[in-house]
Amino acid sequence: MRRRELVTMLPLDVKPPFSFARTLEFISRFPAYRDACLLAPGQFTAAVAVGRTAHAFTLREAAPGRVVVELPDATPPRIQRALLARAEHFIGATDDLEPLYSAAAGDEPFSTLLAELHGLHHVRFLTLADTVVYAILMQRAAMPAAAALKRRFLAGLGLPVAHAGHTLRAMPALAALAELDESAIAAAIGHRLKAQRIATAAREIHALGEPFLRTAPYEQARDALLEIDGIGPFAAAAILLRGLGRMDALPWMPQFARAARTIYGREVSESTITRRYGRHIGYWSFYVMTGAGRRALH
Repeated sequence: MRRRELVTMLPLDVKPPFSFARTLEFISRFPAYRDACLLAPGQFTAAVAVGRTAHAFTLREAAPGRVVVELPDATPPRIQRALLARAEHFIGATDDLEPLYSAAAGDEPFSTLLAELHGLHHVRFLTLADTVVYAILMQRAAMPAAAALKRRFLAGLGLPVAHAGHTLRAMPALAALAELDESAIAAAIGHRLKAQRIATAAREIHALGEPFLRTAPYEQARDALLEIDGIGPFAAAAILLRGLGRMDALPWMPQFARAARTIYGREVSESTITRRYGRHIGYWSFYVMTGAGRRALH
């Protein structure tokens, strides 16, 4: 019989409305997340690099509206704080949904979607490095193919950590990713051009710095990303939205227009949506994309 490992349980503040069930559903349907996590009823375990070492953490709902982070009992306080912050970021725990929900008053199709997904917070990528790699792997690739390339990347270059008889692999931190040369990346993923773009993007984004990308005016951060070879409008938007949780702007791309047609049953005007949802436009897009994918399965 396997000896049960002692764990430390840390409470994670979540801002209501919050649905952990919706969070788990989203993770289970998105290959880039699902394949990197251990999913079990009511919980999931992921791995993240803190410095040069990988650490696993488990998120579960201890009671309605009460989420806890479980860590090995011997985890040092400094690492505990880092993992708690990373878990909070990952599930958008402290995001305030009320402005989005208020803006939806009078928008019947979107209000119907809000009822379906009530309490879903924005699930980001675990780290900026994770987002950079996946944004490039997704170029000219369907989602399952991009997820398969990510698995190969992590198998070759990820940082391993054991958990409950399994080995999870964490994406290297951005500083470590920036040190990799393209030949090592190409050997892992079997794609020279994407390897070159990942190596270049990692170095240049590390030089820009995560604080700059988080706090600079959106247009300034976006334009700095677009200066990087291999980073186009979709990758820049993904890094800012899905990686850093920036909801304040959104380039109107064909995939958003297609998803909106699914939700609204008609073409929608970019200007109308932007006027209504303003600096919450990123959250609108997250709900629309999630809802369109969900409805396609039903």
